[in-house]
Amino acid sequence: MQSEEAHKAWRELTDNQGKASVLLEEAHRYSVWVLVNIDKKLLEATTPIAYSKACVLMIQSMYGDVEQLLGANQAKKFGAALDVNVQKQVREVGGLGVLLRVNPLVEAPPTWEEDDLCALLLAMHRLGCKFFGRSKFVRRTLGALNALPSDDKAMFMSWLRMSLLAELWLEPELIL
Repeated sequence: MQSEEAHKAWRELTDNQGKASVLLEEAHRYSVWVLVNIDKKLLEATTPIAYSKACVLMIQSMYGDVEQLLGANQAKKFGAALDVNVQKQVREVGGLGVLLRVNPLVEAPPTWEEDDLCALLLAMHRLGCKFFGRSKFVRRTLGALNALPSDDKAMFMSWLRMSLLAELWLEPELIL
């Protein structure tokens, strides 16, 4: 009986459904193995959109602070330096001007990978230190995240805490 059922299942898969399958006949049992094709795109890690929203808000905040506190000329220099340091990420969205105008809370933000986000945050921190001095800008820049829905902010902050960038962006008591 088991032999007939196994052969019938195997024929159904190979003849009727056109699937590659193998019928294993062992001493006391039969088993049918089917080749499964996995969509490799489903296996790729995707970066949550909340991370991109947070980075856009941080860039906009930092740029706005440079412009407001240091003037338009310094803001242009900041923008040029950001463009040089993270060319790929800025050009993907159509330039810094587009990045500064997009409302990530309403419009779809850029779809950056985790490596792109890390490069952006690292470049922003370096530039923040250059323009404002060591860590005097971090709190204001992170304050922009208050505009995010609380779930998005919590998700981003959790990711930031676990990343190597935590030491740059978070105060020691926030890292734990």
